[in-house]
Amino acid sequence: MTRRIFSCLCLGIYVWLAMLSGCSSQQAYNKKYYMLSATREKESIKDENDGILEVRHFTIDSAFSDKGLVYRIGEFEYETDFYNEFLVSPSAMITEKARTWLSESGLFKRVLDSGSQVDSTHLIEANITELYGDFRDKSSPRAVMEIRIFLLKINPGKDPFFVHGKTYISTVGVDSKSPEGLVNALGQCLEEILSSLEKDLVGKLS
Repeated sequence: MTRRIFSCLCLGIYVWLAMLSGCSSQQAYNKKYYMLSATREKESIKDENDGILEVRHFTIDSAFSDKGLVYRIGEFEYETDFYNEFLVSPSAMITEKARTWLSESGLFKRVLDSGSQVDSTHLIEANITELYGDFRDKSSPRAVMEIRIFLLKINPGKDPFFVHGKTYISTVGVDSKSPEGLVNALGQCLEEILSSLEKDLVGKLS
């Protein structure tokens, strides 16, 4: 009888320790997920353009293609954040933000994704070359975003015609040294880049 009580007691302690270990593991791997915000607040451009724009999925350099936030801490040293990630891949997220921004701009009659069956008159391709927080100067951290963007005009039966190409780079100070602060600053970077792109495209779509 005493042996059975002892066995039950040991089993209870084992289960309790297992539950405690499981809770500790959950706390240790409690990740946070973020989305970039890029809101176009100006009125749509009143233009007569009937162009139909296809925005292809942006490519991204492999160093920044994962969901984890990236920090630059030395001249050649970077690290990723296991506990703080984008909710979706950064290339997909930035592509969608750009597509929405251009749709709201009024520069085109319609803005499509690459899966659409509608024939387009213009095409945008882009490559994200930098996307990180620069923490080399700990007293003045900055968010960095760089995107190469190309606009092509589609001529049926001919090769696409190059209309515009430019490397857009934006750096914004990080107000708080936290993942939230970095994501907010990266969103401001994206707004600056898309605003500059919109201005560059005005008058180039005839």
